[in-house]
Amino acid sequence: MNFWEVVVDELAYQGRTRKWLAAEAKFDASTIGTGLRRNSMPQVDLALRIAAALDVPVEYLVTGKNPPSKKDPAPEDLHTYHKYAKTIAHLDALPDRERIPIMKMIEEMQGME
Repeated sequence: MNFWEVVVDELAYQGRTRKWLAAEAKFDASTIGTGLRRNSMPQVDLALRIAAALDVPVEYLVTGKNPPSKKDPAPEDLHTYHKYAKTIAHLDALPDRERIPIMKMIEEMQGME
């Protein structure tokens, strides 16, 4: 994943918008779309402002991996969470009568391996 893809994933994870980030980090929101299309990196000062606004390490935005720490989950776990964050949010929003059978089905499928 490139810098801007990680930014977009992080925004989704935090439930924030590109417009919010642009206002917080003081840049034009179209910069995100341009960066995605060009697969480019922002200048260092902008990358630092974006990381500060999102409250994540700049290393995470550049590499897509969190630096290892004793408190943080493994980078692979974070990548998996970001990959399925929307699905988790949709599942969490379901009423119990709909969510519980889905969870049981997933558990049963895991037992088939």
